[in-house]
Amino acid sequence: MHAFGPPNGGSLQGLVASRIETYGGRLRASTLSTPGRLYPRGGPVLDPSRRRLQGYVPFTKGFGPARGLSPLRLREPDPEKRHGGPFGAGTPHFPKLKEVTRAHELEVRLHTFSMFGMPRLPPEDRRHWEIGEDGDSSLAIEKSWKELVPGHKEMSRELCHQQEALWELLTTELIYVRKLKIMTDLLAAGLLNLQRVGLLTEVTCGGMFRSFLQVSAETLFGNVPSLIRAHRSFWEEVLGPTLEETRASGQPLDPVSLQNGFLSFSQRFQPYILYCVRVKQTMAYAWEQQDSSPLFRTFVQWCEKHKRSGRQTLGDLLIKPHQRITKYPLLLQAVLKRSPEARAREALTAMIAAVESFLRHINKRVRQGEEQESLVAAARRIGPYEVLEPPSEEVEKNLRQFSTLDLMAPMLGVASEHTRQLLLEGPVRMKEGREGKLDVYLFLFSDVLLVTKTLRRADKAKVIRPPLMLEKLVCRPLRDPSSFLLIHLTEFQCVSSALTVHCPRATDCALWLEKTQQAQGLGRGKGTSAGNKELSETRPRGRPAKAEGRGLHPTEEGAPGPLSGPGRGVPRPQALHAFRGRL
Repeated sequence: MHAFGPPNGGSLQGLVASRIETYGGRLRASTLSTPGRLYPRGGPVLDPSRRRLQGYVPFTKGFGPARGLSPLRLREPDPEKRHGGPFGAGTPHFPKLKEVTRAHELEVRLHTFSMFGMPRLPPEDRRHWEIGEDGDSSLAIEKSWKELVPGHKEMSRELCHQQEALWELLTTELIYVRKLKIMTDLLAAGLLNLQRVGLLTEVTCGGMFRSFLQVSAETLFGNVPSLIRAHRSFWEEVLGPTLEETRASGQPLDPVSLQNGFLSFSQRFQPYILYCVRVKQTMAYAWEQQDSSPLFRTFVQWCEKHKRSGRQTLGDLLIKPHQRITKYPLLLQAVLKRSPEARAREALTAMIAAVESFLRHINKRVRQGEEQESLVAAARRIGPYEVLEPPSEEVEKNLRQFSTLDLMAPMLGVASEHTRQLLLEGPVRMKEGREGKLDVYLFLFSDVLLVTKTLRRADKAKVIRPPLMLEKLVCRPLRDPSSFLLIHLTEFQCVSSALTVHCPRATDCALWLEKTQQAQGLGRGKGTSAGNKELSETRPRGRPAKAEGRGLHPTEEGAPGPLSGPGRGVPRPQALHAFRGRL
């Protein structure tokens, strides 16, 4: 009987190759030992391109020889396969193949983490990321306060409600600390462990040109260990002793015992200032990394499905600190509402005032950071300063050092904490003297008006007139409802220059006059925090679309985006104003 098999091994070879890749087996590619043998020992010879992934043994739940193999056995490719075979089989570092092999290796590593647990970090990383591994037993609490108070049945209904409110403060504190540790013990530890073996060190920016950057655990979670340490200290020094006193005495929880701890709230939770200032950039960074790196997206999805994460997405975890710090006044107010004793009410009122004062400070720092970012973005759009035409090269050389406009410089006559803000911008037509109308682009800041000319081949505008300081500027409407007059005065209250501004529409003209007068009115009381706050509140939120191609842009500040995007676990960046009560 003749052996059955095609002489060239075409279809059979493809079938065998697919089974080999599925179950992790391997055939020897030895040469023919006898003239009569159609195939080498072990079966048909595989095409080199089909054997590139054979060294990686996948986890399989089915039967076959793959069940007994070690999941970490990664086979180094032969030199011939690494650099290409004699028949031009291709290079393993071809981008698509490299992505496939690295994705498979990532799956192997993540499966290993699921089976055997997360490996410990090296000592240099452990000191920063691992907090309280030996002392987590202290962060334990009973199911109900009634287990600690034997006489709870004889207590009044109002006092029972007070104990329920205090118990919510304690239990939510422990739940929150555990959620913070998800970021350090699961996400950060997993990311650092994978980077130690060469994974998640490259981010593909897409397109033909690729840039390689390492996903930074420090950028994503660098401030979280400081938050965990602050809350552990708060528990051990404030909340924990109150709980231990109730355990020992059997008496109800006393809110007055928390007073000293909450009065030092701002000192204890200083790390929240940095976290809340950076959380917008952190969310944008996390979103960008997931969009640009399929491997990082796979890692995040694995973490979100991990049993320890409790179905918390990366976006949910990143916003938790902001939600928690703003919830303390609400928790204390719930206790105050159910505390009839004057002594307890006085202590709780002082505690709430201390927490809200700290939240106002955080809100102020966040607003300053956003205003600074908005100013930086506006300054980048304003290019060269060309208000004069030098008659010669010698004159131009002498003017060069005085031909730079620094919008990042502090405003004159106000406190350093106040930032220059972009209030309004848009295209207009301007006429000076008897000259013809000129198409210009105006930028109205909180202290100065800039007249610029848009550059054609760049997204920038050059300054073509000296800056018009608002404190020396007079605005007058004209008979034409779409035009107004700008009069700039000297220190002697004399006319320095006069510009006639023609707007596309009468509504645009009214808006320019309104915003300029508002900025001038508030500028007279500059130096006071109330004036700066009012100025911030008068700015429209968001940048409306252009109307007929020549619309106004009331501000450059970004409007808040949705907390979560479609199919992602990371919220879009958003402004974090009005801390009190926003959850």
